Amino acid sequence: MTSHAQPTLLISNVLPVRPGDQAYNDICMRLWDRLIQAAAPAWRVVREYAQEDGAEGATLRAQDADAIIIMGGEDVHPSLYGASQGYEAEGRHWYRADLGQIALVEYAVRTGTPLLDICRGMQIINTALGGTLEQHIEGAHGTHTNNRILSDHRFIRHSVRVGKGTNLQRALAHVLIDSELVISSAHHQRVARLAEGLRVSAQAPDLTVEAIESLDAPVLGVQWHPEDPAADISQLRALLAHLDARRAPRLEHASTTLVA
Repeated sequence: MTSHAQPTLLISNVLPVRPGDQAYNDICMRLWDRLIQAAAPAWRVVREYAQEDGAEGATLRAQDADAIIIMGGEDVHPSLYGASQGYEAEGRHWYRADLGQIALVEYAVRTGTPLLDICRGMQIINTALGGTLEQHIEGAHGTHTNNRILSDHRFIRHSVRVGKGTNLQRALAHVLIDSELVISSAHHQRVARLAEGLRVSAQAPDLTVEAIESLDAPVLGVQWHPEDPAADISQLRALLAHLDARRAPRLEHASTTLVA
């Protein structure tokens, strides 16, 4: 397949690199490499850096995309869901990136462009559409994240139950066992109030919301990391196939010559 015949997958990241944080950059690169491995050769991949592009730039880049992925990253700025800073385990925020990725969610909903959001990305969906986040999960370490993840790159592994009749169930039908899936987790925040127009499509045993989806648009978010190199790549490929199945075909316009 030639490159021009490939669908374009726009992948949004917060930044190309985090200044002065090589450990964070290393794990981000491992996740990026795994995603590219799963996307090749079916997709033409274009990267987007939301902190650099902001809302306007991110939306412009999305106009050439057949599907969009928003990857993980730091906490969403609490002002965007009506909360305050100063909470437990708060890290650095990238407010311009938040606005850029919120704009991508809004664009996907408005245009029907298939969207998959991962970890922070799922929280961006809920924030963009008016939901809220629990700022710190009590006992998150050992349940949803590993406090040594930046050094050992090991995600917490646990099961989730996928809701019957959901788009997520349809996407993962071939990798589910009795509606359950073992996933790779790394987060200390989670959905609190679900935004209007969304439904929960997967939960952890402790009832943490692990996946959400739009009722009206091809928008899906997973709290876990299907692009973890230690996870079965078939799960990530199934999600990419779901994006492909829901994208609108592009029409090839033949050039015409006007004769006076």
